[in-house]
Amino acid sequence: MKNKLLVILSVISMTLASKSANSQVFYEGVSHLNVGIGLGGYYSYSYLSGSDYSRTPTIFLSYDKGIMDEVGPGNIGIGGFLGFSSANANYAYVGYEWDYKWSNFVIGARGTYHLILDAENIDLYGALSLGLWAQTYKYTNSDPFWNGSLDQSDTYMNLYYAFSVGGKYMFSENLGAFAEIGYDIAYLKLGVTLGL
Repeated sequence: MKNKLLVILSVISMTLASKSANSQVFYEGVSHLNVGIGLGGYYSYSYLSGSDYSRTPTIFLSYDKGIMDEVGPGNIGIGGFLGFSSANANYAYVGYEWDYKWSNFVIGARGTYHLILDAENIDLYGALSLGLWAQTYKYTNSDPFWNGSLDQSDTYMNLYYAFSVGGKYMFSENLGAFAEIGYDIAYLKLGVTLGL
């Protein structure tokens, strides 16, 4: 009788543990694709004071696949990311114009740590990113006496690293919304999450 009771309790506890693991938004074997836009960012630009300055929102894409469950209080994921942003500045004075253009592109690998929560639709996580950053810079001016140069362009490449914290709310297994804040190509990122 005692053995039968232990077997029954074991089956019930495994069933509940399995159900609890499946109620998590992010776990081993699950894949999510985040697509969104970002605001702000840690890239700085040099241009003349008083310029007409504009910056496009960052376009951001990240992929995350669950690879390990229950490592401490969370699950581990790995994946990759892409990001793009650009900025323009134009300055006009006494018939001459100075024009600046920048484009930033980042690509790399990303690791995530997702907290195990007692909630079916919510996922809270931290992310570390490591990759490559490329910036294209172009400058033109119509003043032949300023710095002796009318046109300049260059491309810079460097190591890229970032960290952020975020959260997702999944409306269904295949569709959700995410938000992330941190030191990244954009300080704030918002968008949709697709379950793959």
